[in-house]
Amino acid sequence: MGTQAWLRMAAAAAAAVALAVTAAGCGEDKDNAADATPGASAGAGSTSSTAPIKRGSITVSLYDRGTVPAEEGTMDNNRWTKWVNENGPNDVKYVTVPRFESLQKLNVLFASGSAPDLIFEYDTAYQGQLYNQKQLMPLDDLIANNSKEYKAMLDKYPTLKKAGTMDDGKLYLVGRAMDINPQHYLFIRNDWLKKLNLKVPATPEELMAVAQAFTTQDPDGNGKADTQGIGLSFVAGIVLNHMYGTGFTLFGTDQVPWILENDKVVHNWDRIKAAIQFQKDLYDAGVTDKDFVTDKNGEKQKQAWITGKLGIYGGNGADSKAYETLLKNVPDAEVIPMALPKTEFGQFSPLLSSPIQMTGMVNAAAKDPAAVIRQIDFMASEKFTKSIEFGLEGVHYKPTPQGCAEAIDGEKNKKERDYNRDMNMLQPIVGQCFGLENKVNPTPTERSLAAIVKMAKGIYMNPAAPMVGVTQKAYLPNLPQDLATINTNANKTILDAANKAIVSGKNYTVDQFMNDAKSAWDKAGGTKVDDFYAQWYVKNKESAILMADIYKMAAAQK
Repeated sequence: MGTQAWLRMAAAAAAAVALAVTAAGCGEDKDNAADATPGASAGAGSTSSTAPIKRGSITVSLYDRGTVPAEEGTMDNNRWTKWVNENGPNDVKYVTVPRFESLQKLNVLFASGSAPDLIFEYDTAYQGQLYNQKQLMPLDDLIANNSKEYKAMLDKYPTLKKAGTMDDGKLYLVGRAMDINPQHYLFIRNDWLKKLNLKVPATPEELMAVAQAFTTQDPDGNGKADTQGIGLSFVAGIVLNHMYGTGFTLFGTDQVPWILENDKVVHNWDRIKAAIQFQKDLYDAGVTDKDFVTDKNGEKQKQAWITGKLGIYGGNGADSKAYETLLKNVPDAEVIPMALPKTEFGQFSPLLSSPIQMTGMVNAAAKDPAAVIRQIDFMASEKFTKSIEFGLEGVHYKPTPQGCAEAIDGEKNKKERDYNRDMNMLQPIVGQCFGLENKVNPTPTERSLAAIVKMAKGIYMNPAAPMVGVTQKAYLPNLPQDLATINTNANKTILDAANKAIVSGKNYTVDQFMNDAKSAWDKAGGTKVDDFYAQWYVKNKESAILMADIYKMAAAQK
């Protein structure tokens, strides 16, 4: 989050809460979580007005992205980990886990009995797995007896409690409130549209026609047949599935193909069939990368986009680096977000970010759980969030009249501060100091991208063209282990068949794919998974966080 992101939040939150969401604090300064409830015992949960609080000794997990400059130390031993130990209520030993291999590392730590007391992990499926394995500690009484800051956060954002409560009715997860923003975008080169006298496509047929024109009519004017109409890998593929109203995607086995139909949760195969058929048509028309199946993370597609050779691109958020690189390579490029074309199933939007993000858990084997709660409170405090997000006042930032923060030396901050972001995984990202559009002293490129973000919000945050599904994946119940295994194994077979259908021409049709997909699902026991979600909805539709609730929260932020 940008340097300004915080202070405003701090100003708005300081009194009540805060952004206590914390364990990693919101980024600005949320004072005094260290002075959690006076007299909270170091052991479990009682409070006393006279007994002093014993300083604790705990372990905390921390993502390591390999971004710490050598002169700053290491991810578990640097200026900010030292600051935490100098200013917080506990002696903290950080246990680092590779960001993109975190689950493997955490599994090893649990297996060896050395998992951290306080665990931070974004993966909601893994959170559910740890809960099902009884590796997590319930937090209701601990928070009631030992917390001030995070307890205030639960009062301010009651959805935090709803999202952190598991099916036994107890609270196991801590997290943060977040502004709702478009998470996935479908970008199009508007300058190419103008050059070829085309309009933004509003139907699948028009999308195909534009992709063909971008591929064959030399939109970059270099006299070579070297442009590509549309991306199909990673986010682009996800977005094209959402265009047809299905959460089934070509990447990952954790699929969400269920929708609400006549107030019932159903596995909608018709939408999957239509989505795969359209992508097969794009592939057969030669308007996309023939090797998209191997482009698992979309990096090859991104390279085509930023070098000015791709006309329609599915992006993961407002990627400022990608946008800046595109403009360096093609200064006259004009990019706009486009609404997803309307299909026979209706009109939908790509993913929005979650209004609540659950990020933290307490190890069931933690020896001093009250100390862990006090650490969560400290991370929710203004002091923690401000310092971790902005650095030190007068050294890394100066306050603005609006109550935000302005960097004093951006290059200094890149070296001394920017690597610490994952210490703020409980940081609420809410308020008028957050987001590119609120950045202090933006560059011309940032102003241009902020206008794109504003346009995307107008297009994608419309409840008349909603996100797909019953709710966002993070708010669906965790499958029991046996059903999770069925879901994973069946979807691996189905995904392989879907990709095969797209690239195989007449040798493997979409009808054949559908027969094989349904057969694989049924043979694996997938109907049990369907029944699980259907029954969950019937029992919990009055209390669960559903799609309508998310749009209400989005409206409340405007």
